[in-house]
Amino acid sequence: MGFRVRDMLKEEIFSGAKLLGGKAGLDNEIQGATIIEAPDIVRFINGGEVLLTRFYAFRACAMDEFDCYFREIAAKRVSAIVFKRGNDVENIDERVNYILNFAEEFSVPILEVAFELAFREILKPILERLFDKEVRQLKYFKTTYDNFTALSFSYGPGEDSVRQILDVLERLLGNPAAIFNQNMDYLAGTEGSVQTLSISEQAEEYHPQFYSNYTYLRQRVRSADADEGECDQYLVKWKIAYNRGMYLAVTASRNPFGEMDEITVENAVTALRQELFRQHTVAELEEKFRNDIITQLLNGENRSKQELGQAVRHLGLPMNANYRVLIFKLWNEAAEEFEKLDKTFEYEDLLKEAILSEFKDVKAREDADKVIVIQLLSPGQNQKNYRRELKATVERVQGRISRKNKELKVRAGVGKEVEGIGNISESFREAGDSLEIVRVFEDEKTGPSPYLTFFSDMGIFKLLCKTDSTQELYEYIPESLQKLLHYKKNQRQELIQTLNTYLDRNQSLTKTAQELFIHYKTAAYRIDRIAAITGIDFHNPTEVLAVRIGLIVYQMIVNLEK
Repeated sequence: MGFRVRDMLKEEIFSGAKLLGGKAGLDNEIQGATIIEAPDIVRFINGGEVLLTRFYAFRACAMDEFDCYFREIAAKRVSAIVFKRGNDVENIDERVNYILNFAEEFSVPILEVAFELAFREILKPILERLFDKEVRQLKYFKTTYDNFTALSFSYGPGEDSVRQILDVLERLLGNPAAIFNQNMDYLAGTEGSVQTLSISEQAEEYHPQFYSNYTYLRQRVRSADADEGECDQYLVKWKIAYNRGMYLAVTASRNPFGEMDEITVENAVTALRQELFRQHTVAELEEKFRNDIITQLLNGENRSKQELGQAVRHLGLPMNANYRVLIFKLWNEAAEEFEKLDKTFEYEDLLKEAILSEFKDVKAREDADKVIVIQLLSPGQNQKNYRRELKATVERVQGRISRKNKELKVRAGVGKEVEGIGNISESFREAGDSLEIVRVFEDEKTGPSPYLTFFSDMGIFKLLCKTDSTQELYEYIPESLQKLLHYKKNQRQELIQTLNTYLDRNQSLTKTAQELFIHYKTAAYRIDRIAAITGIDFHNPTEVLAVRIGLIVYQMIVNLEK
């Protein structure tokens, strides 16, 4: 006869185990072992296994469901059941009494082990007796894969499936685990897991004992759980969709990390990836539906009161409240143009997350490189207080952004307050117009600081925003500046940039040179050259004002022609 239950009891790890019932089955032959972390694991059992459980998988089962599961287990002719008694399962004594009766009825030995004993430590000697190393690893891979797969079958509506996967992972590893998004923001974790993540320069690539599609890193971190203050932390990076990265962090603060743990983590990441992709797909469909409704509202496309009513019900917004539209955009002052384009999606997500974290009563949607916000306003709010609060909120958004990238700067255009959601298209148009020329109104600042422009503060530029005819706008550019705009193509842009900077810096050659990283004499030469080409009198404030307006109009023309 092969490896039997009575042989298993002779293993050192079972020295403290209690045989509670089913002695008639001590000669049952063992053909494998598996852990039960989800009720549906029953369908993956082949027969002859030792089952390891702490009943947590059955915590939500009524006793009739519990009975059905174990009758299915009996039909598979399992060899033995090893369980741990935890305090986090209600009515556990009732369940224990049930399986004691089950043991006698079906001759299945029931063993209780200490709660602190890790199931993977119990699995190891059993699998070692049955299989060689390669097959042992495959068997353990299968039992962890089956558990995470079975777990996916058991998700109910509204359940925190990601947290369930992490809980199972923690129980299998005996170490806390957490996941973070691509911006290293904490999303979920088990008790005792880290809630902040940073990758140190000393982090090294870690290679599991098998081929993996994921990137593994290992670094030393401080942990409250670690006796000596520091422990290993293992990071796994993967993607759930285009440009949407995730991190799993396992902190080995309680138990050393071994090859069996590598297998567990690999299967956990696969389960997390599938579940997060499912959630991402569902969220994308829901967001697309919401965005379509928001787009219709912003463009004033709701043709009837009934359509408008349906739209606001879907968005959860009141029909007759007061609203304002804000449009946000990030700008990377330090990046080259190709970097700005390459990082658009990452920055866009970062901006939207920061806005939704800091603003209350808003609906936000992404639009290319911008985030459009519909803000529900408090009735009778003082405008001065509103501006102060808005500025403070945008500064907090900037703070969140700066913690991720110090070079990113928040800019926002603010439309007027409108009464009734059916009129927000007016506020949307104004917010877009004010964002177009927001840089015009910026003061000289050091470091990345937020800046927002109210359409109501734009003065004469309101009139210019009412036309989309480049030919009509061109008439607002003074003749002197037109000469520069038609100058030699290979020198034109450099001279326009110099003129812009010179006027922005109150005609200071020193500050112009510093801003453009050129020599003072080079800046002076360029300004003299501009004066010679255009005939601009920089001592005439009226003419200088006309040129400044002309430069703004020129930029508006460039934007319209894109």
